[in-house]
Amino acid sequence: MKNKEKKKKIISNILVFIIALLFIASFYIKKNLALVNFEEIVYYLNSGLSNSDNSSIFIAIKECLPYLIVLFLLLYIIFNGIKIKDKLYSIKYFTNYKKIYIVILLVLSLGLLLNNLNLFEYLININTNSEFIENNYIDPKDTNITFNKKNNLIFIVVESLESSFFTKEQGGYWNYEIIPELYNLTKDKDSISNSNSITMKMLRGASFTTGSVVTNTTGIPLKSNLGGKGFTSSSYMPGSYALGDLLKDNGYYNELISASNTTFGGLKDYYKNHGNFEIIDIDTLNKYNLKMTSDDKGRWGFNDKYLFEIAKKRLDIISKKEEPFDLQLITIDTHFFDGFIGNYSETKHNLQYENAYATTSKLINDFVNWLKEQPYYKDTTIVIVGDHLTMQSNFINDSEYKDRSVYNCIINPVNNMKINKDRKVTALDTYPTIVASIGGIIKGNKLGLGINIFSEEKTLIEEYGLKKLDNELKKNSKYYKNKILKEDR
Repeated sequence: MKNKEKKKKIISNILVFIIALLFIASFYIKKNLALVNFEEIVYYLNSGLSNSDNSSIFIAIKECLPYLIVLFLLLYIIFNGIKIKDKLYSIKYFTNYKKIYIVILLVLSLGLLLNNLNLFEYLININTNSEFIENNYIDPKDTNITFNKKNNLIFIVVESLESSFFTKEQGGYWNYEIIPELYNLTKDKDSISNSNSITMKMLRGASFTTGSVVTNTTGIPLKSNLGGKGFTSSSYMPGSYALGDLLKDNGYYNELISASNTTFGGLKDYYKNHGNFEIIDIDTLNKYNLKMTSDDKGRWGFNDKYLFEIAKKRLDIISKKEEPFDLQLITIDTHFFDGFIGNYSETKHNLQYENAYATTSKLINDFVNWLKEQPYYKDTTIVIVGDHLTMQSNFINDSEYKDRSVYNCIINPVNNMKINKDRKVTALDTYPTIVASIGGIIKGNKLGLGINIFSEEKTLIEEYGLKKLDNELKKNSKYYKNKILKEDR
């Protein structure tokens, strides 16, 4: 009998620990990872987690552990009482009905966690059909696109970069400058950007790196469903016709340099399937005779200083090719938590995350200035966008994501193209806008769900607003499954 009671007590204490763990995890996600959504989790489950980085998990454990211990001890005392000098002090109301309260708290804590991961919203959306994509999608493959000129393209996707890091006077949230160079680039005489004419809002489907890259270069969000075919090396959104496909078919050479490993998140599969990119990451450096020292290595692959050094070396080679080039770069140093700091990093701010952004700002500015000195610059368009808002939500004073904007800047578009009015855009609009900025003439000015913002056409966010656009894109789309994912095959 004693063994049975002992076993019951152990089980109840394990359940109490699980309850404490679920509550702490829920509040941690709400505070620090408010932009994580369940569809992102489903995507990674469908695509595999190889070469994922565990450092964020260890940081989360370190931050949560003290709170977990305190909450567990508190719940333990509530349900079991506490002995002081051989006398047991307890709240009989809880100890007598311990099983009932444990079950209630277990359900509540699990429900809170799943709610903060947006599971319930996700389940509602995938069971709600929408024809929004079908009614607005323009297949790029069937669109008449001609080029009056073929500028080279350098497309820089910057980890977690948003205009919130500007000063308050510049339209951001800070009292002092963190990314002054990136702000100054938006004021360059050859640039258009979100500091003067473009406000780029983040869609939930583009709230993580792979989702953002796909949305920016296909004009359609990355949507993943439980039980779907997934995203593999042989079948990655086979019905889409991406920027890489279009440029390859128009004689461009495509190359990607990624500071993070491209296996994680399926980036390698995407770039190979859509444009047959040459891919340089931590796994392929030797192929290009690029040596890396231990100082160049970050947590996710290699650091951004080395990324831009590699880019310069590669540009010296690919700029001499007869065909125009499309070079895409993906940075990593400003990844949460707190970014990467190396020997080359700025140290003028108190917070490591601020220093990571300050360093990235300087690195990109130095790279752009270097480009301006190269003979091919006059025939090259540079596009810089943040992949999404920072996932380190508490770093932006808990501001709502709808009130913040993703950084974007287009430098040296063809014929010094200008925008005649202020525009509201999303990652959907990047694809046709890039095509126009390098010399493409798009009949109808639409590709995918995106609009060439140099035209007079309204973007979807201008027409419907962010809330409605977000809500419609999150819903189930039979057209998307059949047309883009080809799940009917």
